[in-house]
This record gives sequence, structure tokens and C-alpha cells, in this order.
Amino acid sequence: MKQNRRGRKGRHSGLLALVVLIVVFAGVAFLVASPPTSHSGAQSARSEDAFYGSIDNVPFSGQTAGVVTADTNCKPVENGLTNCIGIISAGDGTELHFNYTHDMSKQACLTAGDHVTVMLLNDGTVKVLRG
Repeated sequence: MKQNRRGRKGRHSGLLALVVLIVVFAGVAFLVASPPTSHSGAQSARSEDAFYGSIDNVPFSGQTAGVVTADTNCKPVENGLTNCIGIISAGDGTELHFNYTHDMSKQACLTAGDHVTVMLLNDGTVKVLRG
């Protein structure tokens, strides 16, 4: 009788292992098939090459064209994002220090020589559009 009980127990543990394996496989398949989610505070998933942040050194309003002169102080922050300070020479000669956070694996940093449009959005965020 003891052998009979062990036989049943062995079949149940084998069945349990099979169920766990199927659940793990289904979970992996779901993760692979799911579209990636955007990070809150991350850059827009739109097709435009835009960055969002703030101008830290001078009051800024409206919109201006400019050229990036440098991108400095890039440091990793939470959720795989990077925080940088882009130095932008505005059309009127004002130097703007643009503080922004982005996902470097999806969008390269601003680069010296990039032509950009800088605009203040209604919510107070500054949008820098490259190109």
C-alpha cells in the first residue's frame, strides 16, 4: 500500500511540475508579445525627435530656434533613464541650460551642432524639438 501512495504522489508532483512549466511558458510568451510601455516622465513615443524638461538658468517663455553647443552632466537616474543638461545657443544669443531626462537606448542625447526649436508648453514644460 505504501508503494501505491508513493506512485500517486509522484504522479501528482509530476502533474504540478507540468502545470508550473506551462504557466511559466505562457507568462514568458505574454511578455514577449506585449508592446513595451513608456516610462512616466520619459520621452514621447511619437515619431518626432523631441525632448522634455526645463530651462534652468534664465526665465523662458514663448518659442525660439537655436543650436546645441554642448550636452553635459549626463548621469543615470531611475528606470534606466539618463538626465542631461543641454547647452543651447538661442537665436537671440541667449545661452539656455536645458535640463532633460531621456532613454538613451531609444533616443540619443542632444549633440553639438543640432538645430533645435525650443518651446514652452502650457503645462510649464519646455519641449526641445531636434531637426
